[in-house]
Amino acid sequence: MADALLSARGLSKTYGSRAGARPALVEASLDIDAGEIIGVVGESGSGKTTLARCLGLLERPSSGGVLFKGEDLTLLSLAALRTRRRAIQTVFQDPYASLNPRIRVGDAIAEVLKVHRLVPRPTSRRRVVELLDQVGLPASAADLYPADFSGGQRQRLCIARALAAEPEILIADEPVSSLDVSIRAQVLNLLLDLRERLGLAIILIGHDLLLIGAVAPRVAVMLGGQIVELLPAGVPLVAARHPYTRELLAAVRRLEPGARIGTAPAAAPAAMAARGCAYWSRCPHRGDPRCETQMPPLREVAPGHLVASFYDLPSHSETRGHS
Repeated sequence: MADALLSARGLSKTYGSRAGARPALVEASLDIDAGEIIGVVGESGSGKTTLARCLGLLERPSSGGVLFKGEDLTLLSLAALRTRRRAIQTVFQDPYASLNPRIRVGDAIAEVLKVHRLVPRPTSRRRVVELLDQVGLPASAADLYPADFSGGQRQRLCIARALAAEPEILIADEPVSSLDVSIRAQVLNLLLDLRERLGLAIILIGHDLLLIGAVAPRVAVMLGGQIVELLPAGVPLVAARHPYTRELLAAVRRLEPGARIGTAPAAAPAAMAARGCAYWSRCPHRGDPRCETQMPPLREVAPGHLVASFYDLPSHSETRGHS
């Protein structure tokens, strides 16, 4: 997308020294349009949070670029980056760890307004109340402490604090995984409502493929620090081409009522390596010697549908149709 609001270009992130280097993100590329919601899914350790932190420049990638409105943020000085970073805000997984228990929530939100000089001090309280109202909380919440709120309410407070910066992009890194099932839909609906009202672009990160797929029109699937599939809007999850995406779908089906659990062979851990396919050690289609030594490039198998594989695999729905 030439006019993408935010673009990742070959992002890689390696932790540790040269001798004990551990790649957590490998040449990830992704485009996000203004006002779009895109999902990023994968199992624990797949690189989702590292991608989120690099996109928000909370961590600098080891290589690659992050383009915001065409400007590469990785090339900016810390002072210049501070002003740009306001447009990209992150809501983290654990709302209990995201708020200082000793600070009233109204003061925590007002601090964002002060740092970015968004409103005059006399009108700060009024803006805090407006932000609380946007996330469905009363004005009286401003005078309370984080301990006075439930988990779902704390996540709403974290969203309000992120909105205080007036961002154009909101990165929601597993925002509902630590919440009760009954509360998850409320928080997701809030994010969708904010997207409609404020025109936010949202990157929604999680491990539940069906949940993310139900909310986000486009879904990127990650494994071993690599993006292995990108499903475009209008393409159902059952049309997935990559065997790992199919494995995720099969895992959900094994949890359906009446299904037998534990009949599938145990999967080997994902290979976090800068070379080779992240899925090759457990892929039923492996056999090409390139699988172990070369990372398959994302290639377009249908309009907007990208798959990182050396094989031209039919979709799962096509396979079922011939069974």
